[in-house]
Amino acid sequence: METGCLEVVVNRKPNTLMRAGYYGAIVLTVCFCLLSLLVSFYFLIPFAGCAVLTYFLWLEQVVDYEYVYVDKEIRVAKICQKQKRKDLAVYDLSKMEMMAPQGSHHLDAYKNRDLKVIDYSSGDDSNKSCRYELIMEGGSRLILDMVGEYGEQIIALIRNYYPRIVFTN
Repeated sequence: METGCLEVVVNRKPNTLMRAGYYGAIVLTVCFCLLSLLVSFYFLIPFAGCAVLTYFLWLEQVVDYEYVYVDKEIRVAKICQKQKRKDLAVYDLSKMEMMAPQGSHHLDAYKNRDLKVIDYSSGDDSNKSCRYELIMEGGSRLILDMVGEYGEQIIALIRNYYPRIVFTN
């Protein structure tokens, strides 16, 4: 059965601490620039460091996660400021132990296990109805928001291939 490629893009909720750090870095950059011009050129080094920090904090202001389902794999990418795309991970679904909605009673057996939590969700509580947890072999728990029509299609496809370990209730 050929499924092709299905893609879901989830907008991450803005982090207020990151935004405050961004504005603080801008203030420090301006201060070190003025100090380097008025007092001494030795302030150019902290100025350059603050300018680089400001750039990286700016990139983290708007982050989207992209899930792509291809050939029984979920590929996760991070898109910063709608410009830079970075592939984060590829998860082979044949190594999946269970997939269920977050808070489902099917996940109760995994509550006391020491699992590494990897959160690729939006962080917004309004998307909790479409938030799924994937328990992978090797001790990791993925949290994904399967929003929209394509998210439902991805879950249906995974359920067709692995009906005993994928729950949708």
